[in-house]
Amino acid sequence: MSDLYTHTKDWIEKETPKAGIHDAYKEFYTDETVTYTLPKGDLPEWVDWVKPPKFGETHKFDKSYVAKIEKGSIWMCDKGEGMIYTLASDQTYFRDMVFHLNWNYFEKIAVRTIPSASSFKGTLGVLAWAGHTNYWHWLHDTLGRYHLLQLSGFEIDKYVLPPLTLPFQRETINMLGIPEDKILQLTPGKHVKADQLVLPSVPFNAGTCVKWTIEFLRDAFLNKSRNTSTNQYDRIYISREDASWRRVANESKLVDLLTKKGFKKIVLSNLTVQEQIDIFSSANAIISPNGAGLANLMFCQPGTKIIQLFTATSDEFIKIGQYLDLDYRFLKCRTANPVSTEHEVIKNLVVDVKKMAGILEKEGIE
Repeated sequence: MSDLYTHTKDWIEKETPKAGIHDAYKEFYTDETVTYTLPKGDLPEWVDWVKPPKFGETHKFDKSYVAKIEKGSIWMCDKGEGMIYTLASDQTYFRDMVFHLNWNYFEKIAVRTIPSASSFKGTLGVLAWAGHTNYWHWLHDTLGRYHLLQLSGFEIDKYVLPPLTLPFQRETINMLGIPEDKILQLTPGKHVKADQLVLPSVPFNAGTCVKWTIEFLRDAFLNKSRNTSTNQYDRIYISREDASWRRVANESKLVDLLTKKGFKKIVLSNLTVQEQIDIFSSANAIISPNGAGLANLMFCQPGTKIIQLFTATSDEFIKIGQYLDLDYRFLKCRTANPVSTEHEVIKNLVVDVKKMAGILEKEGIE
């Protein structure tokens, strides 16, 4: 095994003649900045993998890029969910194309069990990445890469995607207009070597949630001709009653209050992506526990009131709120009894209903 390259660009610069570097490596969004402001309400308590935003300071995102690798290959390890590795012809792997929690497994274990690769005659554009069964990561970190491939101008024969087993995956692929005959599904254990492998950088690695990805997805999926005057979903509460974790333990009491205030209870897993888009884009007030369904905030209108319930929270959804000028508020909740020894992010929570009533009054939600 040769040296491990931290960045795909290092390998490109080493292996590509200087005159041809621009044909193999292209950068985009090289000067994107944002100044995050602290949301209203309770101070956030971050989950342990979050590098907290520095509120009030200008944040500069890492550059996004697309690299073309001659005789490169892509392999989905058959252990875990979405352990995807991209490799050069000498089986050097590119760390910046891999979810960081999967680095150690590759370097200590998986590198010894790489199967032989089947050959693909042509150019593969890689979209597949970790977390593809999660609605948020699918949208932001898998489909977001499609935008970079479009910008690169590289001709793509097929797009590498994970197994398309979930309805929201198929629906959003169709919405982007990617035809079935241009998809190569990478299943666990499958290793494919292409004449050329085109690798767009991973949005997650540029900053958990980046502005250009949200803008691309919003532009691609939000129907600009929709009827914005509808008030069918003016106020919504997102329930996680269908989830096995991070549920609101006292939801019945909370819903009693919210129903009186004109809120409708929504379970997102029962809906198509288009239905979710229509609901979030028409709502003026949204209350929800932290969860992947809040990816739909990218379809909200500026000024929409958001109250996010949490015991500990990640940072991607408040960043969407920042990019779209949403009226964002945090509401800290206590952990439900009996207190679980599981990771903080999956614990059930209890909402202070009286505190919620006061917040609604303060926000003018009568």
